[in-house]
Amino acid sequence: MGAKEDLLRSIKNSKLANAFIKVNREDFLPQLLKKYAYDPNYIDKPFYVTPNITTTALSLGIYILDILNLEENQKVLEIGTGIGYYTALIAEVVGENNIVSIEIDDTMFEYAKNVLLIRYPLIKLLKTDGSLGYEKEAPYDRIVVWAAAPTIPCKLYDQLKENGIMVVPIGGEKAQGLYRITKTGYEPKIERIGDVIFMKMRGLFGFYDNDDPNERRIKKLEEKVNRLLSKFMNQN
Repeated sequence: MGAKEDLLRSIKNSKLANAFIKVNREDFLPQLLKKYAYDPNYIDKPFYVTPNITTTALSLGIYILDILNLEENQKVLEIGTGIGYYTALIAEVVGENNIVSIEIDDTMFEYAKNVLLIRYPLIKLLKTDGSLGYEKEAPYDRIVVWAAAPTIPCKLYDQLKENGIMVVPIGGEKAQGLYRITKTGYEPKIERIGDVIFMKMRGLFGFYDNDDPNERRIKKLEEKVNRLLSKFMNQN
């Protein structure tokens, strides 16, 4: 039995299993990577689709969608469209008109437009800051995040329906955990599923690099506040 068949047998959600059978991963990978789509040597490995962007390893991506407990007609917010393969699987389960998918990277956004939207034209694909979510379509039954957040992304959590589920990796560059967070009243139910390594989330509520303009603005604001505090302390 091949790696694809083994992976199919591991899927608990029958609707996701049907989607996995129907959607060919090769259709979403760049030409040079198509032959590795279901290769057993690469099923647990991420692919670099650009010099800076990877697509989630197939075994992990399928597992994440499985623990989301997707159902027909649920409204789903996806942060990080990437190549659009996992978006397509979600669309097969919940319906393509029930998905908002956000991609912050220019190259991947154009890629997804060309590969995903020709197959699923009703998906709402947005080029914007995914760390902010998309309040116009909130609330959502499910949120899936394909990049590591520095902490629980509260802006996204606020956009969940009551009893809604978000799956998100949380942590720094060297240590991350995969979390399933269920919105239950004032106190969320937080389950740590396991250890993972994802690319860091970009955007206002993501990680900041030294050359990020938002980071520079924040540092200038901190410096201004510190100067004002110092001046106040010296006067007293």
